[in-house]
Amino acid sequence: MDPYMRKIEALLRQGRARLDGLSVRMRAAAPAFSALVRRRKLMSFEARFAEVSRRFELLRAAGTEGVADLKVGLEKALDAFQSEIGWKP
Repeated sequence: MDPYMRKIEALLRQGRARLDGLSVRMRAAAPAFSALVRRRKLMSFEARFAEVSRRFELLRAAGTEGVADLKVGLEKALDAFQSEIGWKP
C-alpha cells in the first residue's frame, strides 16, 4: 500500500475512534428532547463516516483509471466529516 493510502487508513482509524467516543457521550442520559437531537446528530456523523469509508474502499479497489477523481472525492468527504464533528487532526 502506498503512503497516501496508509495515511488515509490511519485517519479513518482515528476518525472511527473519535466517532465511537462521541457516540458514548451522546448516548449518555439526557432529557428526552435533548436525546432526540443528539441521536439525529450522531446519525448524521455516522452517515458522513460511512461515506468516507465507502470512498476509501472505492479508491482501494480502483485500478489506474480515475484515481485522481476518487482521491478528490475522498478528500472532500473526509473534510466534511472532520468539520462536522469538529476534528482537526
